[in-house]
Amino acid sequence: MLKQSFVAIFSILVLTSSTIASELRIFFVDVEGGAATLIITPAGESLLIDCGNPGKRDAERIFKVATEQAKIKAIDHLFITHWHLDHYGGAERLRSLMPIHHFWDRGIPETLPEDAKNFPILIQAYKAAGGAKSTTLKAGDQVPLKQLSGSPKIQLLCLSASGNVLADKLGASENPIAKQHQPRPEDPSDNAKSLGFLLQFGDWKFLDLGDLTWNIEYKLVHPSDKIGKIDVYQSTHHGLEISNNPVVINTVEPRVAIFNNGSKKGCHPQVTGTLRRVPGLEAIFQIHRNVNAGPGENTEPSFIANEGEDCSAETVIVRVGKDAKTYSVQAGKNKAKDFKTR
Repeated sequence: MLKQSFVAIFSILVLTSSTIASELRIFFVDVEGGAATLIITPAGESLLIDCGNPGKRDAERIFKVATEQAKIKAIDHLFITHWHLDHYGGAERLRSLMPIHHFWDRGIPETLPEDAKNFPILIQAYKAAGGAKSTTLKAGDQVPLKQLSGSPKIQLLCLSASGNVLADKLGASENPIAKQHQPRPEDPSDNAKSLGFLLQFGDWKFLDLGDLTWNIEYKLVHPSDKIGKIDVYQSTHHGLEISNNPVVINTVEPRVAIFNNGSKKGCHPQVTGTLRRVPGLEAIFQIHRNVNAGPGENTEPSFIANEGEDCSAETVIVRVGKDAKTYSVQAGKNKAKDFKTR
């Protein structure tokens, strides 16, 4: 009897482990308006896009999510979209907490005039953590990922890097929506040089463009659309209005949008308004309620992970089913909402 009970319990554990391993999971870690997007592939490979601010807080929040929620012991791949401290500043502290096996970035510049004070210190810390041996990504690069036998193919494509974007396919048709683009002054900051990624699992697609800004975003959908229709959109640049070009949002037509914002940073009402006008948009999720905006300018409360400034750093979690046909999104401790892959 005892032996039968043990076999039954063991079978449940194996089934649960197998189910989790065959899912795609994405954890949007609360780094208070920085960025830290942790992806666990069906094969169990871990990808972290950006690692928050310098200091203990953000790295320790990432470590907690990684070990307690994602159940991993190391970061297989760390991607730094660009050289602003809220995106790479946490690397040294995170590396002291857990192994990081591979570093990827757009290339390390000798100087960063827009952050002359912090950059020399933080870039040395990044190099010391392992970034000195980082791999430089270019637009069009495919990041090699492990594939799980019997599972839909997973792939990570670099769409933008150092101000360049993926090339148009030969003979690709012109994108009519791009005609609505209204150019803005050139952005000389490192935001415009951000790495941008398209993650695809079967037919399911997720777009993360780092802090890419208006005019470079436009190049991704002009003259042709180089992205295609997507399922989940991580608001670019935390949801600031100097990014999130409407011609991009209206071209890719996300079904779900997720703001990686802080309580007083990002989730700008103008961007929320653009998203709400997208045909087929089903839900908007926020890591934080924007305390500077009214109730109507935030999404519904059950789609917000953290209501106040003094919060418990709840995550937004996306879980894509093993067949990539359905997925769910959960904001903090609220009930998850289910969606079908487009």
